[in-house]
Amino acid sequence: MKNILILLILSSCSFFQQRPNLSENSLEVPKWVYSPYESCNEELELCATGEAKSFSEADAQARNNLASIFEVKIKSDLSVQTSSNQNSPWHNGLRQEVQHSLDQSIEQILEVVQIRYHFKQDGLSYALAALDRVKASELIAKRMDKLDEELRILWKRKSRTTLRTTFRVFLEREKLNERYSIVAGAPRPEVVSFSEIMKWRDSRPVGEPLALRIGQAPEWMELKLKEILTEAGFKIVHGDAKKAVSLNVESIKEFLNVEGFEKYTFTMHLASFENGEKRKVLSASETVTGRNQGDALLKVRSFFNDYIEKHLSDLHLD
Repeated sequence: MKNILILLILSSCSFFQQRPNLSENSLEVPKWVYSPYESCNEELELCATGEAKSFSEADAQARNNLASIFEVKIKSDLSVQTSSNQNSPWHNGLRQEVQHSLDQSIEQILEVVQIRYHFKQDGLSYALAALDRVKASELIAKRMDKLDEELRILWKRKSRTTLRTTFRVFLEREKLNERYSIVAGAPRPEVVSFSEIMKWRDSRPVGEPLALRIGQAPEWMELKLKEILTEAGFKIVHGDAKKAVSLNVESIKEFLNVEGFEKYTFTMHLASFENGEKRKVLSASETVTGRNQGDALLKVRSFFNDYIEKHLSDLHLD
């Protein structure tokens, strides 16, 4: 009975420690309001304060200020190393893709933030937010493990048509590593360096002729294919060339007994040729509904563009 009582007391203490310490009636402003690390151990956690009219708004502000610590301490920029090369795979939205993924990672980290203290005075509410360095580093490390494995596979394959993906994964991994070093104290070692990737890219043929044969296909799909092939170092030519790629999309209208909507199955066919002989064939299908064929086709744009980016290397153009 005595042991049970002790456990209940300990559990009760643990429960109340998770709640913010409210100092609403204090006449003296706590030191942490202006100096967060007066109440935090900087070696074990990152801390920030927030100020607003309500506690919920102050909590949100404290979390935002905590997230900004990552950005303030990071000086590098995604476009610095490639601003002079307009044909590099860093352009055409790649920077936005990486930043979007990083923002999602930071949001995941902020889920383990704890509001340590609350204080209210003269109609203003204050909050102190704390982020455990170990928990944050573990979350970032899990994401980096996935990126490391993806980067190893891409680097082993060394296909020019996966150059955009290789750079995107490398960039995201590097930017996460900068954030990891903030919470863990030191970065993780590289799987492959930027200079190695650039050296390999520069060693590949530049302006290698490639014929692109387009059958029935939407314009955005043709543009996506040209974009990746051009970034890979191929020069799209009219007429014949030693290497060629064909693109064709089939559209089948399916039965759908819903007024105002139509159902379609779109199948994309990609094929590679060398010296006139077919080498590899890729096919992918997606079924969607829309108000008409054009509307349905727009709904599969992301699916097919992603497929082209991920699987174009399977055509073995290198």
